[in-house]
Amino acid sequence: MNKISKKSTISLVELPPTQFGILNGEPGYDIYSHIKIPARAIHVLEGVLKADGWENVESINPLFHGERRKLSGGNFSRIFSSDILGISAITRTSQQSIELARRYKEANPKGIIIFGGSDSKFRAVEYIEGGADIVVMGEGEKTIRKVMERLEMSADLSDVDGIAFRANGKLTIAKPAELMSPDELSQLPHPYYDKKVRDGVHTAVVETSRGCPHNCNFCSVTMNYGSRYRTKSIEYSAEEFGRTKDMGSLYFISDDNFAGNRKHTKELLEQLIERGITRSKKNLHVQITAKAAKDSELLGLMKKAGVSTVYIGFESIVDASLDDMGKASNATENKDAASIFRDFGFWVHGMLVPGTDSDTPETLKETLSWAKKSLDSVQFFPLTPLPGTPLMHKMKEEKRILTDDLSLYDAQHVVIMPKKFTPYQLQRQVYDMYEEFYSVSESAKRLFRAPQKKNAFKIMAYALSNGIKSILYNKQSVQHLEFLKSVS
Repeated sequence: MNKISKKSTISLVELPPTQFGILNGEPGYDIYSHIKIPARAIHVLEGVLKADGWENVESINPLFHGERRKLSGGNFSRIFSSDILGISAITRTSQQSIELARRYKEANPKGIIIFGGSDSKFRAVEYIEGGADIVVMGEGEKTIRKVMERLEMSADLSDVDGIAFRANGKLTIAKPAELMSPDELSQLPHPYYDKKVRDGVHTAVVETSRGCPHNCNFCSVTMNYGSRYRTKSIEYSAEEFGRTKDMGSLYFISDDNFAGNRKHTKELLEQLIERGITRSKKNLHVQITAKAAKDSELLGLMKKAGVSTVYIGFESIVDASLDDMGKASNATENKDAASIFRDFGFWVHGMLVPGTDSDTPETLKETLSWAKKSLDSVQFFPLTPLPGTPLMHKMKEEKRILTDDLSLYDAQHVVIMPKKFTPYQLQRQVYDMYEEFYSVSESAKRLFRAPQKKNAFKIMAYALSNGIKSILYNKQSVQHLEFLKSVS
């Protein structure tokens, strides 16, 4: 390995999804791939490393630093000459990330590769086999500091929790690192955004808490961030809002449940209102649960603070399907919540998961009918087993996994054998649901009742331009449809 000092060249890379998981391939076709938001992890880690005195740290995200959403020649030159390459990956970007690691090792055999991201906790061995020298499993901000300290000292890594590494031909997987406390989260350096990112983003991202106690069987949030809500201090979060106020046209609060600790959320909202932090052209978009609809004081504060859009993981309006997923809400709560949020004037974006063992073609028709009347926008996510989740264990035990192509694990493609559909039938019905919900006629109906006419008009224009079809019928999706036919 290279000798490391505070002057060593460190590149942090987070690759976007691509068609077929090909490094520098054609961009993925889904809504997340077309919104310019900061990368999930590398800006946070860059802030941590710069605060610790590492002088030559640079984040590379092809959306902002590359050419046409791909890594440029200059990007590759910087990456391959780096003493340390840090790569953050999620499941669907793991294939191209591992290929980048392979090419780096070819160009720079003595260079050090450190992998991290939400996927690495459950697939550390695959990343080591793919070329990583070190894999950070779980929260990275605290662990990376210890790893970098050891590397600078050329010291043993065996006492660092929360990592996997190979030394002298031997694979070591350390015990899990403890999750950071609320105080530790509140003392982290703020994320570092360079000028290209600050000028290029559409949406500023702010995190105010981590964790979720619900542990739905398809979700990895609880396994990554713990079963209790850990909140950052009001002062820390308010400062982050202030630091990002000039980035993009809106805020997205990335907490998996913004109102997990309602007392804390209300205090934060009151501070945002008092300080006038969100009194600008920016709207706030938040992820929240149906249960929050019962708290009218909370909803009033959200509205006053500038929250315009709520993203709600209803998952289903069928009680049996909700039970299948281990959801904490029931169908009546979900239906009531959608109405209450809309009555308060929020744009309600619903996230629904078709394809549970209790779902049938008839229940999905019922779900679509409700969505058309009750939601302003929607995503239909076919049930997808992410690594490490109870759902993945169940699907493997029952031999229901249809493909190991992880680029398809994007909650857009059917990758498991459903109980009451053929795979092709489920995928086809999901596509039909999208096309009907976002049809010109349905979009026109929503235009008249939507709380935000501008957004509704944009969606209608998107429908007219065949935007939804481009997402559903891109080359990889069409090929996958043919595959599903062959196994149905």
